[in-house]
Amino acid sequence: MEYAIAIVVLLVVVYAYLNRDSETSTTSTPTPAPVSKPKAVKKAPVADKNNNGITSKAELKTLTKVQLLELADKKSLKVKRSGSKAAVINEIHSQLK
Repeated sequence: MEYAIAIVVLLVVVYAYLNRDSETSTTSTPTPAPVSKPKAVKKAPVADKNNNGITSKAELKTLTKVQLLELADKKSLKVKRSGSKAAVINEIHSQLK
């Protein structure tokens, strides 16, 4: 008799557990897809800020190394990418003269 009660209790617990999972999945509201924000468009790096036609080393120093490499690509300059920022500035400045 004790075994029969234990089996009944076990069946009730399993049924409640399985029934709980199916109730929560059917009654939950679907979450809307997240809205992605439009990405900002990158501006090309501006090395000659005063628009005098001459790019000085001081103007080049205001740019990051990545921006300097983009500028070199844009102007078809040959620059050693693994060099330091100072070396890249020197190479760009010497080729722009």
